[in-house]
Amino acid sequence: MRRNYGGGRDSSGGGWITIILFLIAAAIGLGRGAFADQGVAVRALEAQGFSNIEIVDHVWFAIGLRGCDGNDAARFTARATNPTGRQVEVFVCTGLFFKGGTIRVA
Repeated sequence: MRRNYGGGRDSSGGGWITIILFLIAAAIGLGRGAFADQGVAVRALEAQGFSNIEIVDHVWFAIGLRGCDGNDAARFTARATNPTGRQVEVFVCTGLFFKGGTIRVA
């Protein structure tokens, strides 16, 4: 039988495991947009008639504060030619796996 004289705490390391798992989950939750595919943004723009697409920026932190929805994982900034022939800069907000791209005007 094991006796615990540590003030009620178990010294088996279970607390550290919980903290480590929490930090891993937080890193995945906050950094998930770092793994977003820019191909989703390009396909969304092509589907709407944009051409000459150049991705110039990829932002994945605090997306909800940068013009995208809180459920989005990343925002890509693109320079492209719109269907009327004008050079424009647009944002494409994307999810990580099962969400397509939402085009927003800069």
